[in-house]
Formats: sequence, structure tokens, C-alpha cells
Amino acid sequence: MQSPGQAATYGEGLVREMTMAQAEAERNVKQDIEALRSDFDSLRKDVGQLVGTLKDSATSRAETELDALRKRLNKIAGDVQTTGRQQLRTVESQIEERPLVSLAIAFAVGVLLGRLLDRR
Repeated sequence: MQSPGQAATYGEGLVREMTMAQAEAERNVKQDIEALRSDFDSLRKDVGQLVGTLKDSATSRAETELDALRKRLNKIAGDVQTTGRQQLRTVESQIEERPLVSLAIAFAVGVLLGRLLDRR
């Protein structure tokens, strides 16, 4: 059996060990929290870079698609222009070959348009 003095000394030693263990646990928790903060900062930076990269990639792809669309539209416009010129030449040659028929057709179209517009 322990004497009261030994028990008090044993209790004080136990309290000191518990206090030291608690202090060590607090230091470990603080270190863990700092490590988590650091990890979250790194994660936030990485996500920011990823978003920037995705944005750049999407912008680049959109620009590529827009350029391809412009080229297609320019080709279509060129084809329409070429076809229009060919049709104009065809009409001009038909007018030159048959001027009286062309004049009669123009007169008939004018009369029809006049009646249609007059009814409204």
C-alpha cells in the first residue's frame, strides 16, 4: 500500500503526464489543421488553374469552330455569287436572242404585279 505522500506524488506525476499528453495532442491537432489549410490552399490553386485551362481550351475550340464556319459561309457566298452571275449571263443571252419575247414577258409580269398590288 502507498503512503499518502507517495499517492500525492504519484497523482501529481499522473497529472503532469496527462497535461503533457494533452499538450502534445493539441500540438498535433494544430499541425493537422495547418496541414489541412495548406492542402486546401493547394487544392484551390489547382482548381483555379484547371478552370483557367478549361476556359482556354473551350475558347480555343470555339475560335476554331468559328473559323471553320466563316470559311464555309465564305465558300457558300462565293458559290451563290458565281451561280448568280451565271444565271444573269443566261438571262442576258436569252434577252439578246429573243428581245420581243422578253419584252412581252416583262410586260405581262408588270401587268400581273400591278393587279396584285392594286387589290391590296
